[in-house]
Amino acid sequence: MKKTKVLLIILILISQISFGQQNRDSLFTTLGYSTKIESEFLNQTKTVFIHLPFKFDKNKEYPLIVLTDFMAFKPLSSTTEIMAYNQTIPWCIVVCPMTTNVPDEYSPIIDNDSEKINGGKTILFYEKELFPFLQSKYKISKKILWGKGFSGMFSTFVMLSKPDLFDSYISDTPNFELMEKEINGDKTFEKIGKTKVSYYLTGTMTDEKDNANLTFLTKIKNVQKSNFTWDYVENNDSIFISRILTNYTHGLNFLFNQTNE
Repeated sequence: MKKTKVLLIILILISQISFGQQNRDSLFTTLGYSTKIESEFLNQTKTVFIHLPFKFDKNKEYPLIVLTDFMAFKPLSSTTEIMAYNQTIPWCIVVCPMTTNVPDEYSPIIDNDSEKINGGKTILFYEKELFPFLQSKYKISKKILWGKGFSGMFSTFVMLSKPDLFDSYISDTPNFELMEKEINGDKTFEKIGKTKVSYYLTGTMTDEKDNANLTFLTKIKNVQKSNFTWDYVENNDSIFISRILTNYTHGLNFLFNQTNE
């Protein structure tokens, strides 16, 4: 009899723990979970944070948002979920590979002979390892890349060097100083020509001291490609997190609800 009671107590505790792990940290959001991917291109074990929609259905397709800053994973995942609940955007899967060295992993300099991890290898990680892993588990439709600051520059670099890797790009207050070679050339937007690409850029690009940023903004205004839609917004909010959330929400709204003129 005692053994039966002990067993019953253990089963109840297990069920409570299991239920607790499935609880969401608010009504419409969840922290998500982490998994690991062995990356040959990056030569490291990559921790990846994954957030699934509140109404996740394994039989449905979902847009994928890839974040480049793991510190932004929870607030931006929550923001994405609330926007979907309010029917501003569709329900989305949000993913963020954890980065141990941002300048190395998001550098726009592709150097296959370098021992350092760089932007070129990160692109290969996305294309050859991250996407196949996610597609083996979920049905993915539209893909969006979001970056802020240094990784915002990387988001733009991906768009210019391999535009069909994602459908849309958000580049939040990037610094283009490391991309002067790509920006100053005559073929900056040459690779955007066959596939539809959407791009949302934020920042204070008109600051005269940021020559590379100003050059890029001037160039993009002269792009005439029917399959390339973009928008640029300046946000001077002094509160850092407020600026990020505002730029992110407006960026997603633009990318999902834009109309081609």
